[in-house]
Amino acid sequence: MRSGKAFTLIEVLVVLTLVGMTFSVLLLILSRGTDSSLNVTRGSENLKMEVRLFWDIQRKVLGAKRIRVEGNNLYLITSAGDFYPGVVKCAYIYRDGELYYYEFPYPYGAINEVEEDKLYRLGKVEEFEVVAIERNREERAYEGLPRLVKVRLNGREFVFETIR
Repeated sequence: MRSGKAFTLIEVLVVLTLVGMTFSVLLLILSRGTDSSLNVTRGSENLKMEVRLFWDIQRKVLGAKRIRVEGNNLYLITSAGDFYPGVVKCAYIYRDGELYYYEFPYPYGAINEVEEDKLYRLGKVEEFEVVAIERNREERAYEGLPRLVKVRLNGREFVFETIR
């Protein structure tokens, strides 16, 4: 017969085990929620970059005097620069899963000449492909002012019309 009002060791261990399991489940739920919110944040940042890039390329293509499509790179002589006023030479260069932007205030020299130390990193993208469309034909190597420029970015296709 029990005379004291204390808990036995087994009762204490059972309670501690239940408390530990409860906290483990709560921690698992919390960490999944955190991972989910981080994924949403990454997705929204990528979408924000894609939308900004869409409007930026559209503005530059509309103001373009000359365009060169070469591989996965887009070179432009345009009046819609980001950093300098007036007509500029700019480029979108895709290398090793990274997209870079280049801009120079004077559009002299070859349109596809860029200074490596002045490349501005836009971000990591899965896919960046550019094609010029002239007379309903897609050209992966083109120089001039095509009727349309098609850009494929992370599985999305954007078609931009030039002003001739």
